[in-house]
Amino acid sequence: MRQPRRHSVVRSGRATGRRVPLCALDATMGAVSTGRAFFFRERLDGTAMRASLARVLASYPLLSGRAERDAQGVLHVRCDDSGVHVEEENSPLGATGCPPGTGGQPPLRAFLPKASVVRLVGRGVPLLAVKLTHLASGGTVLGVHMKHVLADGTAYTQFLLDWAAEHRGLPHPPPCHDRRLLDGLADGAPLGARDHNSRFTVASRREKYALLSRMTLTAHQLGTATFRFGAEELHAMKQAATEQLPHGWISTSDALTAHLWHALGRLRDRTPGSVERLGVLVDFSSYLHDIPANYWGNTLTCAELRMTARDIRHCPLGTTARLIRESLSQNIAEQARDDLAYLVEQRTAGRDRRVLPRMLYRAYTDMLQVNDRAKLPFYALDFGGGTPYRCELPQVPIPWAAQIMPTPERDGSREVHLSLPRAAADALNRERSWQARLHKYG
Repeated sequence: MRQPRRHSVVRSGRATGRRVPLCALDATMGAVSTGRAFFFRERLDGTAMRASLARVLASYPLLSGRAERDAQGVLHVRCDDSGVHVEEENSPLGATGCPPGTGGQPPLRAFLPKASVVRLVGRGVPLLAVKLTHLASGGTVLGVHMKHVLADGTAYTQFLLDWAAEHRGLPHPPPCHDRRLLDGLADGAPLGARDHNSRFTVASRREKYALLSRMTLTAHQLGTATFRFGAEELHAMKQAATEQLPHGWISTSDALTAHLWHALGRLRDRTPGSVERLGVLVDFSSYLHDIPANYWGNTLTCAELRMTARDIRHCPLGTTARLIRESLSQNIAEQARDDLAYLVEQRTAGRDRRVLPRMLYRAYTDMLQVNDRAKLPFYALDFGGGTPYRCELPQVPIPWAAQIMPTPERDGSREVHLSLPRAAADALNRERSWQARLHKYG
């Protein structure tokens, strides 16, 4: 039988009461929590994990604080050390190589801590929650929920690596939490950038409610398809794309993203003249020298391409990959400054709660969204007994979204998680013709 859960609150013991204002980009993330579940073969010691978590929180005071708004409505985190919620339980399940949700396994949410997806502000809303599920076989699943207003995928992973280093008694550099650095970059943007932005828009209250309602109502109509692309298959894919180019360099990720766009564009099967968009999330921190290497927060923008459905069907893989490379290489710094200037302007005008990414709207019309996390060191996480053999992500609650992940072998292979309308997901999962199209370079 499943044992009762043990609930506790972990604090660093260093409450300062300092109020840290979040930057305008952070505020666009809303109340959403980002979940991860890491499957370890060894049993993690819950008491020792809570002790090391308390120690590392001294370097991450925002995570044990609480979000609040000031009189002007600007979002802050009060570093009052209200604490991180930690759950721990024993499970009758044994370790298998199957991901949750298949082969008789429970859904992923069984391994994740409880987290509010509609609330952000308040003493009762933790910004970080952790769950340890000890399996009957002796392994442990580490489930984590973190509010997206604090960190993107890169910063999220860095916190976990620092926690693991602290647990093993290893040094780790302190992170920079000064969110004013990003808001200050808006000063370098041209004046016109404050009036219009191609990546964000200010929605009316009715439009925002309609979009969020649509996301909630249609999330259960989505399915997931997961595909693994081996290192040799990806090498052949990149080689085929490169041979179609007279000059220039493309990455493996460029080739894979182009291949996914081609395949899923055919799966959508829209009329030849229809516009198809590709949105690729980009970490702009490496393009802006004003941001210190240890900055911890959100540093994401989006590069966007457009083609007609006809072009996607007939464009060579190398040409599309080259277009992706060019879009990721050009003007990212200027684009990020434009984004920040627009968002700061909306916050000054009191409109920041109605700012939404245009990608959310386009997900329901003509966009494939790609979040490439392949270079994030998920599988370097080690609390002293070995690295995870599996990392699972919750389903993205919007259609036509691809998450590209590394694999535990760390040999250059990739795992692609696709969130699709159920009929499209069923076609990829069940029909050999579509599987053959995806693995044509295998």
